[in-house]
Amino acid sequence: MTHPTDVNRMTEIIRNRTIRPSSRLEKSKSYKIDTKQISRGDTLVVNIDHEGKPFHKVYKFNGADVANKDSINFRVNDFGTSIEISWSGAQPIGTTAKISKRTLKQLTVKVETAKITTTKSSTHLKTSFEAISNSETCVLILGTMPGDKSLELNEYYGHSRNKFWKIISAITNNDLPLNYADKKNLLAKTKIGIWDVAHKANRKGSLDNAIQEEEPNDLNSFISKHKNLKVVGFNGIKAETLFDKYFTRQTGMKYISLPSTSPANTRIDFDSIAKFGDKY
Repeated sequence: MTHPTDVNRMTEIIRNRTIRPSSRLEKSKSYKIDTKQISRGDTLVVNIDHEGKPFHKVYKFNGADVANKDSINFRVNDFGTSIEISWSGAQPIGTTAKISKRTLKQLTVKVETAKITTTKSSTHLKTSFEAISNSETCVLILGTMPGDKSLELNEYYGHSRNKFWKIISAITNNDLPLNYADKKNLLAKTKIGIWDVAHKANRKGSLDNAIQEEEPNDLNSFISKHKNLKVVGFNGIKAETLFDKYFTRQTGMKYISLPSTSPANTRIDFDSIAKFGDKY
């Protein structure tokens, strides 16, 4: 159920949950709140009451905190005279998660370590390109992020020894495109989209194993907007690993693991990679 809240069309998304210990095997149990339909500009409102006690609480969440998640959870701790709600996945507006002194000390150490690491690697911050796709896209091929040569040319898979465009041409029975405009036209013609899992990251050089402190692209939003999308292919193990780190695979979507087309992948030849096109 949604309610407009202002002229900018920001929306309150309402979720109602009832604590039902009579149908639970233990007094302290986790309850799931579905957040798949929440956008960054929305406000999620969760109303919680109890089947047998005069308990009612309202929690509000910023849409930006839950928009990239399938769900968040709350756990009920019933102490008899009082009920405590603890959240995981996101924290309500105006609250913070409780942290023990030991955990706080560990976090402080991690923050100090992160400051040192960031200082050393901040000069290698790199940002990926916008996705190439349209409303007809039915296959999405995900890389990690562009290599240095691609960033220099401002083109996906710009290194002359990257096998990507040669393979796309072969598996779709098309001529090898000679310039970048023709390459993008080939993608549109074959209904293939390309993007990277990482929006930005620190990386010295072009190797996938050098990627650090990555921030993911909004792939959940991409997938939801492309209604014809049926297949997601991972260009290499690292792309698949990063995807699984930040996202949940969706039911009904086909996911395919592909060998990396990078020049660094010398363990598999062109003909062997091209055979994977049959999986589409």
